[in-house]
Amino acid sequence: MLALVACAGQRAPATGAPSGYALVIDASSSGSRIHILRWRQPRQGALPWIKVAPFPRAAGEPAWSEAIDHELSSYAADPTQAGAALAPLLEYAQQRLDSVGADLGTTRIYLKATAGMRLVPEPEGGRIMAEVRRYLAASPFDLESAEIISGQQEALFGWITVNYMLGLLGDGGPFPTVGALDLGGASTQITFLPLDYPEESAARVVLGGTEYRVYSHSYLGLGQDQALQAVGSPTCYPKGYPIPSGTAGVADGSRGLGDYLACRQAIRDTLSADCTASDCSLMGVYQPPLYGDFFAFSGYGYAASFFGLGQDLSLAALEASGQTYCAEDWEQILRQRPDERGRKYLPAYCFKAAYIVTLLTDGFGFPLTTRRIVAPGRVQGSEVSWVLGSLVYELGGSTQ
Repeated sequence: MLALVACAGQRAPATGAPSGYALVIDASSSGSRIHILRWRQPRQGALPWIKVAPFPRAAGEPAWSEAIDHELSSYAADPTQAGAALAPLLEYAQQRLDSVGADLGTTRIYLKATAGMRLVPEPEGGRIMAEVRRYLAASPFDLESAEIISGQQEALFGWITVNYMLGLLGDGGPFPTVGALDLGGASTQITFLPLDYPEESAARVVLGGTEYRVYSHSYLGLGQDQALQAVGSPTCYPKGYPIPSGTAGVADGSRGLGDYLACRQAIRDTLSADCTASDCSLMGVYQPPLYGDFFAFSGYGYAASFFGLGQDLSLAALEASGQTYCAEDWEQILRQRPDERGRKYLPAYCFKAAYIVTLLTDGFGFPLTTRRIVAPGRVQGSEVSWVLGSLVYELGGSTQ
């Protein structure tokens, strides 16, 4: 599949068709990020042409995207501040669009909140979103929607992104597609087209005039950050790491034990559940047999890059790297990685390696020796996320 990634399909824009810019804000559990995209809609029901702005982009030129660290869920105690917190993102977008003479009034803006906001109870969650809608409606952009999307939507949008970027959707197919694996901070998703799948359980989505019947599931609370808190074991931190006081499940004053295999067992214990279906995934959830190749992104891609695994996500290699990293002395890890900006992430990579291997093998059912997963991080120079797929769906998709 790496050859397919390298020569990912380039859709030509339809001349004379409606076009413009769109803004999509990903309000996640770790912060909010605005993405600027260009789109062109050839005809009703057809797949739109969408590119990450600026387009065309010079070699090495970054995508038009900006992030803030504070997440919307952090405003549960004072929802009135949630909308104004997005001001830096809107200012960034306005500056970028002004630089190319874009019409702000016809630039569509969408805000889609994910697992972090799905965890906020009512009425706080509703109050946050009401303030966000009020603020965005008063902006110079054309507000299309501001909503908390379901886990199923997030999973489906990620699958659309991957297959759209690879040129595998629409045009009279269905062509062979690839599955999508997404690992966030608060949730994780798996989506693919099974070979055999009960009709009543299939999610039916129409894209570019082609119907796809996909299996899709999102696990709220099993993203890498939430799972680390749920497991709560010193075995999952590098050897000698001073675990901060107040860490869930860990006694104050504890240090990391760096025991990779024990960490994996602790993760298995957290993910296990009785299963009543004939085919099961983690937590006893039904899952049809895996089929085809898979494209892993977000947390998977960051871990593959951190451990130097290349674009092929070899679970056996990740396990070996994880065992070595966990057992390494914490002070030695710091000496080997002096970059201050990345240091805050270092303690979690012992757990991340063990979690990814356990999630994919014991959870989803991939063999440790699988060669069916790639995690290249980028396609056509753009980072992969569910954002692009959400706009493809908004402009050219529907569910049955």
